[in-house]
This record gives sequence, structure tokens and C-alpha cells, in this order.
Amino acid sequence: MPYISDRNRMLSCPFCGRSQEMPRQIDMRFGQTTGGRCECGAVYVYDESGRMLGEAFNDALVLLYGGDYDAAYSAGEDEYEEEIITYQKRLHRYVQGSAPFDRSAKYLFLKKTSPVSEKDKQRPKII
Repeated sequence: MPYISDRNRMLSCPFCGRSQEMPRQIDMRFGQTTGGRCECGAVYVYDESGRMLGEAFNDALVLLYGGDYDAAYSAGEDEYEEEIITYQKRLHRYVQGSAPFDRSAKYLFLKKTSPVSEKDKQRPKII
């Protein structure tokens, strides 16, 4: 088995490099999601199946905009950055990016490209 550095064994933010705590359940207006927030302003959502990235993207976008669904769904593609981290369970490592037809668990990270407002910093209730 090839050498895997410890750096790949911890979930870290692709925007700032800070290590992240494991995702938690987050209450949202229309249900719940699993994810978290980074100190740099990024949010992330965990997709265990690797097949629900569309739903994960919607949840992450709403988290990024502080629970404001209207602002989230009217945001342009140039207003945020997106990164996907793939979790390879068998090797217990995190790899940036995603391959087509890859069914590994994924973490979808989003971060605003413009400065984060105080309203957006409001944190949804994390259980």
C-alpha cells in the first residue's frame, strides 16, 4: 500500500487549510442536513452516498446565505467558489476533487467570493 500522509487523513477546508470537525446535523427550514462551517466563512455539506450532490449543493448554498432561500437561489455562479472533497473510506483519506461515476462519500464546500455579511454569519441550529 502506498504511503499516505497524515495530512490526507483529516478533513480540512480547501480554501484556508484549517482542519474541520466531523459534520453535524443542522436544522434547516425544510428539513435537516449534515455539515458544518469553517472559520474562514466556508460551509460544507456531507453526502454519504456520493450520489446526492445536487441536494447537497442546495443545502450548502442555503447555509452559505444564512438560511435565506431567496438569496441563495438568486446567487450567481460568480458569487461563490465550490470545491469537492472525496472521502475514500477504505483508505480513510480525503482527496480533493471528484471523478465521474465515483460513488465515494463527498464533502461539498462553498465559500463566498465577496465579503461575508453579518447576516450570513448567523449560524443555523446545530444539534
